[in-house]
Amino acid sequence: MAGFAALVLLGLLSLSGLDAIQRIPEVQVYSRHPPEDGKPNYLNCYVYGFHPPQIEIDLLKNGEKIKSEQSDLSFSKDWSFYLLSHAEFTPNSKDQYSCRVNHVTLTQPKIYPGDHYRQL
Repeated sequence: MAGFAALVLLGLLSLSGLDAIQRIPEVQVYSRHPPEDGKPNYLNCYVYGFHPPQIEIDLLKNGEKIKSEQSDLSFSKDWSFYLLSHAEFTPNSKDQYSCRVNHVTLTQPKIYPGDHYRQL
């Protein structure tokens, strides 16, 4: 019984150490289909490889937050996390789309542009 208790304690201690690990999120901004001027599409912001799991992701149109949906938080084999935020959008030559990410590993929220949507 003492061996089992020691094993459980060791497991709990190793799990508590996961909170000390911090990994900066990596971000990809892309559309579901190749963008065409005036044709409805979906804008995706895939954020992955981050730890701890608390994160804020916003899709932006001309710097303003737009309504979006987000997948459930998932984790990889290495215990890093990933999320997908997505929204309907209609690309055109006037609007600028981007993804804003805020995470404890960043000194301030970082904006990842979707530059290729502006150059249609």
